[in-house]
Amino acid sequence: MLLASISFRIQPHKRAEALSAVDALVERMRAASGCARSRILSDSEDQNLVMVTSEWSDASDAEAFFDSRAFQIFKGVRILMREEPFIVLDDVRARVTRLMRAS
Repeated sequence: MLLASISFRIQPHKRAEALSAVDALVERMRAASGCARSRILSDSEDQNLVMVTSEWSDASDAEAFFDSRAFQIFKGVRILMREEPFIVLDDVRARVTRLMRAS
C-alpha cells in the first residue's frame, strides 16, 4: 500500500475557491484506479493549512494519477495557494488496526 499526502497553505481570501478545487481533486482521486480512499484534512490551529491524503493499492496506480490530466488540472490552481504544494509518498508494508476502548 502507498500513502500519498499533499500539503499546502491556501490564501485566506481564496479559501472557498481553493477548497472547491481540492474537493474536485478528491472526487477524481476516489474514481481513479487503485485509490482505496482519499480525504481532505484541515489544521485545527491554521485553517489555511490543508492536507489531502490518499491510499493506493500500489505505487504505479498513484504515479499514474499524479501524472494524469486530472491531477494537472489541480496543479493549475496554485495561484490560490500561499506556497507550492508538495507530495509525500510513504510505502506501507503492514497495517495494524486496534479498537480504542475506554478503560
